[in-house]
Amino acid sequence: MKAYEYVAEVSPEGHLSIPDDLKDKLSHTPKVRVMLLLEDDEQSWNRFARSEFLKGYSEKDSVYDGL
Repeated sequence: MKAYEYVAEVSPEGHLSIPDDLKDKLSHTPKVRVMLLLEDDEQSWNRFARSEFLKGYSEKDSVYDGL
């Protein structure tokens, strides 16, 4: 997989801009993976990371809680 990073402009309709040199590469690829990194406060990120981490927690893991 190839990755390209750039800063995009968001149109009033919610569309992201794509640089012309990348548009040529997209014509050969019907699907792309998009990752949005938004400037945000650290507390929101910490809550998200904690919730994702706890999704993997199992009752079997409780044996370690008392250590």
